Amino acid sequence: MRKTKILIICSQEIIYERNDGGKKCSFRNYELFRQVFGKENVYLLMFTNCKHQNEENIYRITAYKTIFDRAVNILRGTLFTSASNEQRVIDFIKKNKIDIVVFERSMFGSMIRKIKKQGLNCKIWVFVHNIEKQYFENKVKHQSILFYLPYLKIRKSEKVTFENADYIMTLTNRDALLIKEIYGKDCNLMLPMTFYDVFDQNRVFKINSNQEIKELLYIGTMFPPNYDGMKWFVQNVMPRLEGYHLSIVGKNFESKRKELERKNVSVIGTVSALDKYYYSNNIMVMPIFYGDGMKIKTAEAMMYGKIIIATDEALEGYAVEGVKGIYRCNTVEEFLIEIENVSKYNKVGYCDEVRKLFLSKYCLNTQIGECKKKWSPLL
Repeated sequence: MRKTKILIICSQEIIYERNDGGKKCSFRNYELFRQVFGKENVYLLMFTNCKHQNEENIYRITAYKTIFDRAVNILRGTLFTSASNEQRVIDFIKKNKIDIVVFERSMFGSMIRKIKKQGLNCKIWVFVHNIEKQYFENKVKHQSILFYLPYLKIRKSEKVTFENADYIMTLTNRDALLIKEIYGKDCNLMLPMTFYDVFDQNRVFKINSNQEIKELLYIGTMFPPNYDGMKWFVQNVMPRLEGYHLSIVGKNFESKRKELERKNVSVIGTVSALDKYYYSNNIMVMPIFYGDGMKIKTAEAMMYGKIIIATDEALEGYAVEGVKGIYRCNTVEEFLIEIENVSKYNKVGYCDEVRKLFLSKYCLNTQIGECKKKWSPLL
């Protein structure tokens, strides 16, 4: 019996560059499909300008040559690449007799329409990182009116994607409900964010309980929801936390060092590895007030068993109710109260219950086993 062949299509490099949550999630999906369907049966195609050589079952197509080309692609509705490159992908699907094409993100409407029109004998699966219509609405509201034209094209592309999708996967129930509300389509499967477990119990840093300065930690890439949340926290919460120090770690946050640093706030910014910060004696704070999908750093922090004090948005999609070590805060007073309360009884920023929650719900090995059962008719 012939094995099911899978082609995963990404809009960015995920093998050699995984420096944000979206890329980490796409790579998780790639690993998940390889473990479930067999590495030899899963192909990966990325639209990227990264100059890496193709490898076995891994292919790259240049996304665009110039900024002008990129603008033309957006105006034509192909978004990630040219119409000719879309046809190259369709030819690849035919040549390799692909059974399932998995699109990472819901903005490949142009290519999906062509696949359907040409009558290819393959199913269209879509993994929804977030509702792109809403994501770009937020960009228009919080960043620039210049995103309005891309928003119009993306809204149209997403509509075509869901009209033609055979199987829809989401990160959260919130996104599943929005897809039903906006596009009238049901979600087939929820795949919350998961990670391979790389935690080392021996590296949990134990400190002297008499330490005078209590440490807080924020980890996240410098993009609008994270920046706005950090600015709010630094301006409204940190001035009222005497005896506490906050470290801000994450790609490009050094660009905001002058604005955010205070006597009790240090901006570390981009680092080569995050593990030493996760293992350090810090309580995690996650003040994020808007956004989409799941916050990848939340699952990552759970893997390390970190005490987490976070907003509703930062905890969206995670089953955390009643879990000791995870505290929900949305106002200045709530953050102040929980930080003070937690600091009285926890001196290492680590909690076994948080770690156990990760192992039961957000560990990739657990998810692989569940997906093998769900997709067994295809194996």
